[in-house]
Amino acid sequence: MTRNQAAIIIWAFSLVAFALTGCAGKFGGRSASPDSKIYLHKVEEGETLEDIAEDYYGNRKRADVIRKFNDVDEDEMEPGTVLRVPVSPSDMDRLNTREQARRPYNRGLILAEQGAFVDAVQKFQESLDIDPGFVDANYNLGVTYQKMKSYERALEQLRNVVRKRPQRARYHFALGNCYFHLERYDDAAGAFEAVVARDASHKKAQYSLAMSLEKLGRRKKAVAAWQRYLELDSRSAWAAEARKRLGRLK
Repeated sequence: MTRNQAAIIIWAFSLVAFALTGCAGKFGGRSASPDSKIYLHKVEEGETLEDIAEDYYGNRKRADVIRKFNDVDEDEMEPGTVLRVPVSPSDMDRLNTREQARRPYNRGLILAEQGAFVDAVQKFQESLDIDPGFVDANYNLGVTYQKMKSYERALEQLRNVVRKRPQRARYHFALGNCYFHLERYDDAAGAFEAVVARDASHKKAQYSLAMSLEKLGRRKKAVAAWQRYLELDSRSAWAAEARKRLGRLK
């Protein structure tokens, strides 16, 4: 399963730029107050307006502010969509806290990429001490624990991020990897099924689901899962392995 390990990711909370400062800008028929700042936010896979509102305002119920300001519906938010998020002076304390937390977080990403996992853990934890709501710090802390083979610690972090952001396929995938390494194959299968339910083209999750079902002895379901994997990937080394396993099950 090491080839299916979740990867360290770049900070998802996208404070791209100020679009307007100190003026009453209009967008989608809505106006920002004269002392608002407008942030540009690039939507990520599985991200909801509630997630964005929590990151910028600390309040998921304020998603309607972003919805109305951009005149956008949830089903129009493809990954890569850029939204304008109006931020008042009273909201800036939260964003300043997140910016402070981002400094040790970014250092943790670098350390993790270099293989300095113990130091990376320290930096991710430092980031969470500053901003406990920094979900991607939780995620990368969990992934780093996985790389250290500290799966119980990883499980605690990854359960937390899945609970907070259940629409993110990559969070379910990382959780599934953790369960697999702990030989909790039933839980692993459930996590990988959650991934493919959100992203039917996720080859690694489909492969991992087939492996989990095979470990559980669920032959018919494993056969179907391997067949589905081969529909997604028919040429790689993984596909060759899938054919071998499928042949043994039939």
